[in-house]
Formats: sequence, structure tokens, C-alpha cells
Amino acid sequence: MTETASGAMPMPVVPGLSNLSVFARGGYATVYRATQGSLGRPVAVKIEHRTLDSQRDQRRFMREAQAAAKLSAHPHVVDLIDAGVTADRHPYLIMELCEGSYADRMRTSPLNALEARDVGVKIADALADAHSLGVLHRDVKPANILYSRLNSASLADFGLAVLVEARDPTITVDALTPAYAAPEMFQHAPPSPALDVYALCATLYAVMRGRPPRWRDDGPPSLVMLLELFNEPIPDLPGIPPELTEVLRWGMANDPKDRPTARELRDLLAALPLASPRRIVAVPRRYPGTSVPKPATAASAAHRETSADGSAASSAGANEDAVGARDAEETP
Repeated sequence: MTETASGAMPMPVVPGLSNLSVFARGGYATVYRATQGSLGRPVAVKIEHRTLDSQRDQRRFMREAQAAAKLSAHPHVVDLIDAGVTADRHPYLIMELCEGSYADRMRTSPLNALEARDVGVKIADALADAHSLGVLHRDVKPANILYSRLNSASLADFGLAVLVEARDPTITVDALTPAYAAPEMFQHAPPSPALDVYALCATLYAVMRGRPPRWRDDGPPSLVMLLELFNEPIPDLPGIPPELTEVLRWGMANDPKDRPTARELRDLLAALPLASPRRIVAVPRRYPGTSVPKPATAASAAHRETSADGSAASSAGANEDAVGARDAEETP
């Protein structure tokens, strides 16, 4: 497997696609807008800068794509249409074309509490489904949560997804987005679903704040400083209900064993009475917060209610890696 400088790549040729134009460019991939010839519809194709020089590497990439394809049926996962390797050995993924990402939105118009909560419910549900299938995302961040006219939040780029049982040790911190990576990833700990929960909570905090948790106003911290910031408390956000911030703090606990599961996070977010009176779920006994109201009805009922009113969720969100290509950019 070799790396190719992004600027050195000519316009690629992908079977079945025409009219390619650059949609977004990142450190390890470029996303193109294209037309799928057989159906005449617009799609996004993500082409990685690396080349897969051996049959072993190409088979591994296709296994990763197949793992991602398991999740495409979920309403809040970007639809994966096809995958393959170009004639010059660059791996590609063909996906639905979305309109933008929450990385774009947080720079210009941070979300309010209700918008962030509703995005969190949708993406936590997608992660819960992935985890039940033994798949981790490993790179949840604002740029990988996309939106379109008909879907306010879709999770993109399972390019780092691995089967939990495989415990792939070859993906290192270099492949992560440090601003949203859990502390255990800097210690090369075995990956677990808890790292996706951390990243989602850090993302939800960031899209309301306008920058990642704990970051100062004077720009991105160095890696050494970032590690030190894990020991600092996560402050409240002006205008954001403390109940929501407490849930996000729990999800960003430094010890992965102290975090909720994706399913628990979904249910807690769904139960928060942010905009209007809502039914409340029972808070797990290990939940460290004190201000989230205690019981009322089943979590699943609250979740169904929130998911059903997806139309009420703000359409702010989405396709940047247009499906994930600005990832190296991502810090915010």
C-alpha cells in the first residue's frame, strides 16, 4: 500500500460514473460529485489518495466496505451504493450525495440545544445499531454528520470501521481526528463502542459551542496540550440547559467504563425536556448527574416520539466528507 499526494492525482476514472468534479478534498481522500450513468442520478464518490498495491490490501478494503454496507439500511447512515478499486489501484466508495456537514454549520451558526439533542438522538441510534452488529465507526465528528433536504442527520464515513472481534491493531492515533478522539485512543488501548460514544458527545458539544470541547479561543492545541486538557472540567455552555451538558459530560468521561452505551445515550437525550414537556426515561443508577428528572415512561416510547418528529429537527447538518473527505481538516 502506498500514499499519493492529493495534488498529484489526475481526474479519476470510476466505472459507471461520469461528470466528476471535486466536491471536497481532505488529507487522505477526495470526494467528487458525479453522475451515475445507469440511473442518471447525482452521487458522491470518495476516492482515497493511497493505493492498494496487493490483492491482500484490496480484499481488506472490500471487507471494510462490506462492514459499512451492513449499516446502510439505517435511516441515519449515509447510503453506500458501491465500492471498488480504480484501474490505478485507488479504493473508492460511491455514496448518496448530501448537501453539507455539521462542520460547516458549527463554523457559521452553532446549533441550539434542541437541534443538537435531536441530531444526537439520531446518530446515537445509528451507532447503537452499528455496535449491535459488531461494527465501530471510530471517527465520529462534525464533518462526518451530514444533512440533506430530506434527512437532517446522517452518519458518514465508516472508512475506519472495524469488526469488533477483529480488533485491528494497525489503525493508530494518526488516523483519528484528535479533537474528538477519546483519551484511551492516545494510549493505544483496544477499541470499544465507548470511543464512539465519547466522540459523539464531544461532537454535540462542539456543534453548540462552535469548537471542540476544552479548546481555547486562541486556536487548536498541540497534541501535548490536548492530552493535558483531558484533566480539565468541561464547562457549561451559555444558553444551553445544564441537563444536556451533564449528559454530554457523562459521555465524555475519561474512563470508558464510566460512559453510557450508545443506546443509553440515545434514550437519555430523547428524554430531555428541552423545548416542551416530554415524557422522561428512568436514568440508569450509574448516571452521575443529578439534574436530569427521574422516571416516567419507557425509553423506547420516548425515543419513538423523538424520532418520529424528525421533521421538527432543524435541518442543519451534513455531507462534507460529502461523505467524508475533509477529515484531515477536522479538528473542528
